[in-house]
Amino acid sequence: MTGFELREYIREYIGREVAACMQCGLCTAVCPVSSFMDVHPAALVRRAQRGDIDLASVKSIWICVGCMACVDKCPRDVAPGLVIEALRMIALKNGVELKKYSELAIDESTPTIQLVVYSRRNTG
Repeated sequence: MTGFELREYIREYIGREVAACMQCGLCTAVCPVSSFMDVHPAALVRRAQRGDIDLASVKSIWICVGCMACVDKCPRDVAPGLVIEALRMIALKNGVELKKYSELAIDESTPTIQLVVYSRRNTG
């Protein structure tokens, strides 16, 4: 997927323009799990802007808990949490999964958001 295609997919999926992000960092500042991420929310949005994100290697899309605190704080209405959700969906549509659904452990070792995303994908 090219950078342009990625930005277009995100725009269609969330109805927001990822290019509007000015990299203020408020999304990262309010994120309750950013310290556990390999790529913080503002950097994920930046990579989505440039279209140079390797979804197979970025674990942050599975760590985001979907609290959407970043959406409330974004001064440009980019909605970083929704961008991350779109990136998860792109990953799943392209066969990139942290674990196969059948291999998920229903305990603290599996990120909750992964269970939610898989459930959404498998129920429509």
